[in-house]
Amino acid sequence: MSNLTEIEFYDRLAEFFDVMTDWRSRLAFEMPFLLQILAQHQVRSVLDCASGTGWHAIALAQRGYRVAGSDASAEMIARARQNAQRESVAIPFHVATFQNLRATFAERFDSVLCLGNSFPHVLTDDAARASLANVRDVLRAGGVLVLHNLNYDKRWRDKPRWFAVNSGTLDGRETLVWRFADYGESLITFNVALFAKSDKGAWSVQVQSTPQRPYQHQELENLLRAAGFRKLEFYGSLQGEAFDPAQSGDLVIVAVSI
Repeated sequence: MSNLTEIEFYDRLAEFFDVMTDWRSRLAFEMPFLLQILAQHQVRSVLDCASGTGWHAIALAQRGYRVAGSDASAEMIARARQNAQRESVAIPFHVATFQNLRATFAERFDSVLCLGNSFPHVLTDDAARASLANVRDVLRAGGVLVLHNLNYDKRWRDKPRWFAVNSGTLDGRETLVWRFADYGESLITFNVALFAKSDKGAWSVQVQSTPQRPYQHQELENLLRAAGFRKLEFYGSLQGEAFDPAQSGDLVIVAVSI
């Protein structure tokens, strides 16, 4: 089975994305810290540049922020627009990769969010530099980036294979989503198995895979400083505890654009 590109992977995953994520619990966990950071930096406008199906952007718009969203996947953006319409919030969502943010958005934002382990889909040094330059260029001077990845200092050492199964219903069908990883010499293959139960009780499964780059915290710090970010702060999750490279599950970097 060959790997999919990031866009192919998330276009296929889009219909399952809100099944595989407990958004009520996730937002309750993550929003207090995000709101604290935004308040500290006097943020009024936010670009969620890996918005998926839009729920972080929607939650911020409901709290009075001026919000825009982007994602590389057109299918994700279509669902984000549907979700925003159902929640009665006006958010401009655009199809855009990290590397064409500058060409997509004329506005300079007070904050850019890159959440949900999205940046590891940027696989090369050149692409990483171009991506962070675009993020910097859609921020005002003094604007704040919140970059949220898994902690690959720990994961690359421990190489965990299997992750939790999420379940729900999609079009009335019982659905399970199981994520797992394969580790290569320099990249990780991220796999998602999508199980769906038919009306007759039979299960079918689709497995799709895409590469990710396991950025470690020093590597990201160097890239961010080279791109023009300063005042870097490191956290171990989106609840704001201190980052421990050996123990933290996540790596959250808060950085200010110069």
